[in-house]
Amino acid sequence: MFTYRFRELPVALNKKGEVRAALAKQIRVHPEEIFNLEVERFSLDSRRKGDPHWSYNVVFDLAKPVRASGNEARGLIEAKRERQGIESEPLKDSVQMPSHVDIVGAGPSGLWAALHLLRKGFTVDLYEQGKNVEERFRDIRRFIVDRKFNAHSNVLFGEGGAGAFSDGKLNTRSRNAFSEAVLKDMVGFGVDESVVTFAKPHIGTDRLVLMLREVRAEIAKLGGRIHFNTALEDIEIKDGRICAIQLKDVSGLEARDVSLPFWKPCEALVLAVGHSARSVYTLLHARGVALESKAFAMGVRVEHPQMLINLRQLGKGVDTRLTGAAEYFLATPTLGKTSSAYSFCMCPGGILVPCASEPGTLATNGMSYSRRNGPFANGAIAVPIAASEKLFGGLELQRQIESDAYRVGGNNYAAPAQTIKSFLAHKEDATLPKSTYPCGLVQSNLWDWMDKTICKSLAEGFQNFDRKIPGFIDEGLIVAPETRTSSPIRITRNNDTLESTNTKGLFVLGEGAGYAGGIVTSAADGARLAHHAKMR
Repeated sequence: MFTYRFRELPVALNKKGEVRAALAKQIRVHPEEIFNLEVERFSLDSRRKGDPHWSYNVVFDLAKPVRASGNEARGLIEAKRERQGIESEPLKDSVQMPSHVDIVGAGPSGLWAALHLLRKGFTVDLYEQGKNVEERFRDIRRFIVDRKFNAHSNVLFGEGGAGAFSDGKLNTRSRNAFSEAVLKDMVGFGVDESVVTFAKPHIGTDRLVLMLREVRAEIAKLGGRIHFNTALEDIEIKDGRICAIQLKDVSGLEARDVSLPFWKPCEALVLAVGHSARSVYTLLHARGVALESKAFAMGVRVEHPQMLINLRQLGKGVDTRLTGAAEYFLATPTLGKTSSAYSFCMCPGGILVPCASEPGTLATNGMSYSRRNGPFANGAIAVPIAASEKLFGGLELQRQIESDAYRVGGNNYAAPAQTIKSFLAHKEDATLPKSTYPCGLVQSNLWDWMDKTICKSLAEGFQNFDRKIPGFIDEGLIVAPETRTSSPIRITRNNDTLESTNTKGLFVLGEGAGYAGGIVTSAADGARLAHHAKMR
């Protein structure tokens, strides 16, 4: 047998998945002569506007050498099959841990740490201050109606973490054995198997909710215990080692039925709290756990008609029922190349949502459902913020902008908004276009209250983006602010053991620890910890 790899194999839009026939035609062999055909990755290639196609990277075997030449052979190379799974990763069973592990945070990293630790025979208690995803959904809908903020169950907190109410993107820049293992887990929990091979997989909030229920059921089946409405209040450290945690039942707080905190012994604590658990950073700092300030990014959400993005990115006459709603990925240097502006977490056919972790503050985010068929596209346009000299300097800047936004919006979660055209002219709009933001918009000149350096960088970015996507300025609406792209604080850890650099038995994971950036990379962090763990 002769093994080959073909990169960027073109397949017509209406022939999606018909890879064998397309490959056979390309290399001029009969389809039955192709053996062991595997799709490694595929994506939508829309570089030729008006004529997009699917592009596949495949590996396959032939009984005899291929004789294709010229254009047919372009992208064809001899190959070896490299089968590397999670079991081949180094450092397996390298970290001694007790048989029982406590995990705080039921986002992707916490859920996957629990799942994989249970599969290795550990016992696990998983604590989440928010509610299960079904109840969380109801709380978010109730908030949209009555604007009564629930500090423990909202867009950021609850089962699934912030990623459960987002676009459901599963793409990652760093595919490795752990991220591949996570994607395969997800397929086992009912997600379409294409997430393993599609370059930019997406499942949507509606399907994420269904998957989370399956993950919860599997954890319970394996003997894990999930405690919702239970917040971490304190930790006890003796001789540089975690020895106890204090927990509190917060389920009765809305009814003013406040339960007393309780202590429990703890030899191994996994913190998987997400990038918005500010109270945890304060607690860790007070108890002497090593933290450091880190760079992050802030900016705004922008909204456009999805038809504009489809036209500019795909071209005229393209059937988006075959391609899906178009996306954009934009970046440009700004301010004399001392800064930049870039798109982040773009949601085709999506909606905007209020996003806050504390009362009296406002941030925005975007989400979409699996079909991505809404009339508007939205995305964050972010500007990098350097690590602060003060440990909590970045967090304070976030909080200041969010507090100002809440005040400018009328103290009722309406969002300050401005058309991009008026933003560039430094003037307030007389009226605003339609938006998907559910809590209402308030006309505002963002230059009056947002950070001026961020505004200047955004202004340059918008002008550059309009050259790439004509109409980006004239048809764009800004809804502000977008502040939660990542954490401004890192909990320092040993990257081999994932353990705090100065607190034994404290393992820190995911976006909240400052070491991941999305659903898959966060979940992969949890799988990595379990891979390293060995029961002592």
